[in-house]
Amino acid sequence: MIRMQRMRCFIAVDFNNETKAALLKLQHDVLKLHELKSVKTVSTSTLHVTLNFLGEITPSEAANIGAALRSVKFHPFCVTLAGVGALPSVKKMRVIYVGFPPSEDFFGLNSRIEAVLPKEYLSNREFNPHVTLGRVKKRVSAELQLLARSIQTSAAYQVGRCNVDSFQLKKSTLTPQGPIYETLEEYWL
Repeated sequence: MIRMQRMRCFIAVDFNNETKAALLKLQHDVLKLHELKSVKTVSTSTLHVTLNFLGEITPSEAANIGAALRSVKFHPFCVTLAGVGALPSVKKMRVIYVGFPPSEDFFGLNSRIEAVLPKEYLSNREFNPHVTLGRVKKRVSAELQLLARSIQTSAAYQVGRCNVDSFQLKKSTLTPQGPIYETLEEYWL
């Protein structure tokens, strides 16, 4: 029996270079995540907003999902990136992120995408658009206390505005150095 190769996939929104530069400034100059032994900073090249995590799928499933995503109709829109936080909370942080003020457009796009996906690929989590800046890998108490204060003082930090004019079906390959993302298909709004 031949086993089909599976791949880890998700649907996301990428950013232009200007937005990535602003996010890098937040990571390095404001939060100074690169100086912390307890945090692994997300590479600027992989910064994105996940719209839907599909999990491990076969190439034929990816092709079917790609065909469904081509039918999504939505308009380009502009969003503001603002507000630094931690998940699940500042006291028990595992993820450091920047969020978006409530955006009917982001929720609308996500809703249109979910409407065309087969039920088995729908997330059971509430959609919470955010950009992961770093992940806590070690519990260095003094560092995490400093980071908690930095997050709290940056809670209203304004990264800036960016245009959303497409979304992508992406493949993720996990490596010891971090994930490698490959865009399988891009869908223009």
